[in-house]
Amino acid sequence: MLIVKCVVDRDGIYQDIVVVHISQNENGKPCEHIQGYTLKEGERLVNTAKPTKRKHAGGAGFVKPRWDASAAAWVEGATAEELAAWEAAHPAPEVDLDALRAAKQDANKAALADWLAAHPLTWTDGNVYGVTEQDQTEMAINLAQYQLAAAAEQPAALEWHAQKQQCHTFTIDEYTALSLAIAAYVYPYRRYQEQVKAAIYAAESEAEIGAIKIDYGGVGAAA
Repeated sequence: MLIVKCVVDRDGIYQDIVVVHISQNENGKPCEHIQGYTLKEGERLVNTAKPTKRKHAGGAGFVKPRWDASAAAWVEGATAEELAAWEAAHPAPEVDLDALRAAKQDANKAALADWLAAHPLTWTDGNVYGVTEQDQTEMAINLAQYQLAAAAEQPAALEWHAQKQQCHTFTIDEYTALSLAIAAYVYPYRRYQEQVKAAIYAAESEAEIGAIKIDYGGVGAAA
């Protein structure tokens, strides 16, 4: 059987990760055979996962991982002076705040789209109508085409559909009322999206951008 173990020195400081072959000796007792590595004086094996090494100042992980046997966990083995020197030599990379803001705004847009797709409008006729941006765009195009046909004195039917149903005919008053009802339903969510967007582009640090909460579920309760 092959297992992976970590090598630590006499002080518990992480040195390497090795593959260990477990076999049985002639007395039936388990024997460990390290593959491609010879333990140095004071080194020993620890049966645990490899520690995460810190890549730069402010990053996650350890500069000098040390195995704490009493806690059965990796802890930071570097002194305060060693940490300061290491961080000075490994500064955090510059953060592209514009890219972070753009990504957060994309998440804001996606969150609104997902929310509207999952929360259609039940109108006064008892039917359920989609309220996504695509639904609203298609309704506007449909109305514009109907109005063009009417202006050209060509026969045209004003039709739209509830979710999972075929199109049916609307009067112009019904269609207008539905369109306005959808616009009113969506308005608080659009306004909230703009509030989040403003907060995103006003943020001056990665931490501030990350702390901005996007929660469309709370909009209805606050409206």
